[in-house]
Amino acid sequence: MSAKTYMLAVLLLAAISASGQKCKSGDCQTGAVAGPFTATQVAEHGSPNPFAVCTSSDCTAARSWATGIEGIDAQQNVGTKYQFFDQDFDVDANIAVGPTVSGKNAQVLEWVNNQFVQAFDKVTGQPIFTASGDSTAVPQSVIVLWSNSSQPECRLPSGNVQVIFDRLDQEFVVSRRTSYQARGVTHYAWCIAVSSDSDLSSASTQWYAYEYLMDKVLPCLPSSHNCSTGSMYYYDPDWPRIGTWSDGFYIAFDLLDTEHNFLPAGVEACKLDRADISQGKPSKPITCYTYRVPSSQEPSLIHSLDVADIDSAQEPNSGEPQYFLSIVNPSNAQQGGSGQQRCTSQSKACTSNQLALFNWGANGLTRPKFVNVDSYTPGCYDTSRGGSEINTICVPEPSTKLADVGAYGKPSCYWFNTPCLDSLGDRLANRLAFNHLTSSGNGPNGEYLTASQVVMESTSDQRTGIRYYILKVSNGSTSVLVNSGGSAAPPDLQDSTGKAFYFMPSVAMDEQGNLGFTYNSSGKFCSSCSVQHHPALKFASLPWTSKNFNLNLPIIQGTKDQQNSYHWGQYASTVVDSSDGLTFYGVGEYFKTTQSGHESCNDPASNCYVWRTRIFRHRE
Repeated sequence: MSAKTYMLAVLLLAAISASGQKCKSGDCQTGAVAGPFTATQVAEHGSPNPFAVCTSSDCTAARSWATGIEGIDAQQNVGTKYQFFDQDFDVDANIAVGPTVSGKNAQVLEWVNNQFVQAFDKVTGQPIFTASGDSTAVPQSVIVLWSNSSQPECRLPSGNVQVIFDRLDQEFVVSRRTSYQARGVTHYAWCIAVSSDSDLSSASTQWYAYEYLMDKVLPCLPSSHNCSTGSMYYYDPDWPRIGTWSDGFYIAFDLLDTEHNFLPAGVEACKLDRADISQGKPSKPITCYTYRVPSSQEPSLIHSLDVADIDSAQEPNSGEPQYFLSIVNPSNAQQGGSGQQRCTSQSKACTSNQLALFNWGANGLTRPKFVNVDSYTPGCYDTSRGGSEINTICVPEPSTKLADVGAYGKPSCYWFNTPCLDSLGDRLANRLAFNHLTSSGNGPNGEYLTASQVVMESTSDQRTGIRYYILKVSNGSTSVLVNSGGSAAPPDLQDSTGKAFYFMPSVAMDEQGNLGFTYNSSGKFCSSCSVQHHPALKFASLPWTSKNFNLNLPIIQGTKDQQNSYHWGQYASTVVDSSDGLTFYGVGEYFKTTQSGHESCNDPASNCYVWRTRIFRHRE
């Protein structure tokens, strides 16, 4: 479809939606679905043994999993030839867990911005990737998976990276988008690679890598006159997600309007040919649909979709559509407005009581269905000044100035020269886990989605906690089984003392229906506390049908703060071991040395980037 035809289709669908829509509350934006749009692959590329495996005694001696193992850190082996010094402060740490199979080794694969991966042995806990011929494990650059000659756009370092384990084909999957310049214009490519085997230490394991140029599937900015003028042709594809489904890999990302302060104009969802990619064969074209609101209604109240990813041994029922889920940010309907704009109330906390669920079935992507849930205020929702609602930054650290932590409707610490962290409260957290479970007793029986988000728990200081959901799904229909925070529901996951802010969650469900939560906590300076609320990594669990958490474990307590950025990554992960369906694995970030400043970051002795990650596991 041409860009001109694309724009006409969007306008027509928006007009139809507006004329037939009666809306008195919640999201009344006239968003429209358009598509399908397709782009063929650039090339497929096979990489035999792309990452050397360390076999020295240093790499095979067992480490204890009791309190977790150290993941990728910003400064590793500094001062040696094995030095790893990452120069990215937006970590985005996430993991995937391979199965334990007789006669094979099994690993946890970690990826951090903007290109580094490391595999950790599930038995010994040791990292295994190294440079060829070396005897110390060192994180490796993922860009080597793509061909320098036939897939050059995917050889560029780029952020927003994600790794998953495909339960259906028993393979690791890495997914990322890159940006590149051509004739002075920014273009985008989608890059995906899969392992031929679940054992990343095997000499026979290969990686199959694919590149898709996105020009034909991304909408053109209005000022570009059908992608023909200016230095920016396309909406910026941000916040990517990926999931495995029966009939393909599915991805989703935001469409940011670069002409309007990068506000989200909507979302895009795409399907990739899992069957051929998993075998390293030429793939069918990538197929995409968009959902956008008119520019006069931006920002879209629906954005940052999570994509259902199969966590269970049993796949979806035959013909089951793929699911995409997001929160619906508060609209001005509660202020007596049209519901087509965001809420700006400073006197009464802006709230929403909706989630938005998209389906992709035989007829492609559908318009969102609204799922009613208990009212919530997104974490750090800021109405302190015009346009500030997109700010979700209010999580304090002990080094935050106390005067800069205000009540709801007041300026938050983001607007001041003081360290504070992003709650990402305007979107669902990573991941949207799908489970198809069968129980002969009182356990779960059916198909379920689990999701979580950061919400405001206290308007007096904007303290945040974690709201979570279990949705029961079947053939596109949905019912809310668990919705925390209500009077008859389990409580939100929050600090019982009212001091710590909880953020950066990720939730998963085991085969018995127990929920596992990986999350971070942080807080203001506390004069009466023996341990300050420096950012810490924690894990909590909620048994099936219970209204009380079974435990809330500190995994590792940080001793210092992140002061040079409000970014705390985007991809905290909780995943279930595919071997037993019962063991939770998680990953998160912490600091032992305060990270501050941006100067001399090429100097390995610098204190610039000092983030650390910890990987842990827990079984109920």
